[in-house]
Amino acid sequence: MIGDAATVSDLCPGPPFTAVDDGCSIARAVASGELQAVDLAEAALGRLRRSGPRLGALAWLNEDQARSDAKAADRVALQDGMAALSTHPLLGLPITVKEGLRVAGAPWMMGSCLNRNRVAQEDGSVVARLRAAGAVIVGLGSMAEMALWPETVNRLTGRALHPQNPTRTPGGSSGGDAALVAAGAVTAAMGADGGGSVRIPAAYCGLFAHKPSAGAVPLTGHTPMDQGSTAHAGALAQFFTPGPITKSARDLWPLLKVVAGADGIQPGLSHDPLREAPSAATIAGKTVYLLPQPTIWGSRRFDPSQVAAIETAARHLETWGASVKEVRADLLRDAFLIWLGTLRSAADFDLGLMIGNGSRVKLIREASAQFVGRGTHTAAGLILAFAARVDQTGPRYWKRWSDRGKSLADELSAMLAPDALLICPPVPGAAPRHNRAFLYPFDIASCAIFNALGNPATVAPIAMGREGLPRAVQIVAHPGGDHLSISAALALELSIAQENGVAL
Repeated sequence: MIGDAATVSDLCPGPPFTAVDDGCSIARAVASGELQAVDLAEAALGRLRRSGPRLGALAWLNEDQARSDAKAADRVALQDGMAALSTHPLLGLPITVKEGLRVAGAPWMMGSCLNRNRVAQEDGSVVARLRAAGAVIVGLGSMAEMALWPETVNRLTGRALHPQNPTRTPGGSSGGDAALVAAGAVTAAMGADGGGSVRIPAAYCGLFAHKPSAGAVPLTGHTPMDQGSTAHAGALAQFFTPGPITKSARDLWPLLKVVAGADGIQPGLSHDPLREAPSAATIAGKTVYLLPQPTIWGSRRFDPSQVAAIETAARHLETWGASVKEVRADLLRDAFLIWLGTLRSAADFDLGLMIGNGSRVKLIREASAQFVGRGTHTAAGLILAFAARVDQTGPRYWKRWSDRGKSLADELSAMLAPDALLICPPVPGAAPRHNRAFLYPFDIASCAIFNALGNPATVAPIAMGREGLPRAVQIVAHPGGDHLSISAALALELSIAQENGVAL
């Protein structure tokens, strides 16, 4: 994690985590008996009680289930010792998950007042796999309403705050989990990403995150896969995926490995999507293409600190033996329109129906309620519903952009296959002040494009900007090359730690 620990230490003081702890080390300590899972769970629950309400980042404190699962983890450790890690690689590790991923017995609201009283009857696929691997889910992170906005705010938990600067957003839609990891409440979390929803919060908060290749991880339990109002949920779900948010790059692959693979419910998933493990040494001899200042329609210009982060990452990867080349600045020019066109062409979805949970939002009534502070929806949700209502575009228009996406996919395939990487910015700069997403909604484009194209993309923190907030890079590989982008993140983590005199 990149950042000044002193700015968040008052939120989550005390053991057992330090700036260099990673989840895998914690799981090994539980298996060896060095640490007790019940102690870890209680400590994490305490940190969540303190930091969650102050940050507006916690949707649910999962106390009873966490204590039960922690006791079970200690029993496994006592019985099997280190051998337990072969079947329980996350043994006793406290984590949070995005509220929309469906945890049995917990609220399953998708950040929407329309689901205020809904309780999940069973775990979603990813949650079930995390628990089976020994993870202890201590809380549910808050999220943007229906996961449809790059700032985390809803009518249930309020507005999530950046741990290092409460006037700024931690991003969205998985911003609650990112804020909790950045604040030190947990070392890792599982979010979901349809247009940057794990990568944008990680970039803003100085964390690592990974959006897996399309078809690698089931979305079952999370919208749109589990939204009955969306007639083409399966077709739309192919562009959304759960993904990990972590303090250390070393935890990305173990978490991904646990949750990947077909679940027999969501169509089109691979049974064996992760065939090669990552390693920093893998970077030797690879070609890394740089896109430090992309020109993207609708997006703001990328600030100097963000551009410098790309250049710094390139310098570090060169020390690992990579060969660096620059690509044309307009490579991702149409990113936002390609993303939206690809989604619209694959599934004729209606954002208004998604916001309304299957019913059309009564715009005039809701706008009046908003005016007096009694609205059911967020302002962002209302704007999205209004935009859907007045949209006059048709299938022909969106197919044009979808076709351009196929051309871009071919160009990237020729560039990246079999083992090259692209490094570009995930966001234009520092975490923005609250409500700025209304002014800059297209800033998600440099992340969202890779949801449309299916490439794996890893975010790695690199440095701090002049205002004292993190800057990160996005590392992109060819579809199926998750190990390559995570390998680059591992190399960057090691190089930056060494440069700063930190032993990993």
